Amino acid sequence: MTPGLLTSGLAAGSGGVVGVILGLVGGGGSILAVPLLTTIVGVSSPHVAIGTSALAVLVSAAGNLVP
Repeated sequence: MTPGLLTSGLAAGSGGVVGVILGLVGGGGSILAVPLLTTIVGVSSPHVAIGTSALAVLVSAAGNLVP
């Protein structure tokens, strides 16, 4: 199943909100991302939302490790 334009926009907007709050507070991105993914974006399984959030944290951490 491919995500539609609305779903992609909601996911990007939710990620932006989490990113801004994470930048202001300094931690807790996953605790905000999982509820946003399940309620606003519409991810049906919380396990998929947790895995997606963990993957996003992994990619972000790996990208910031290099510099």
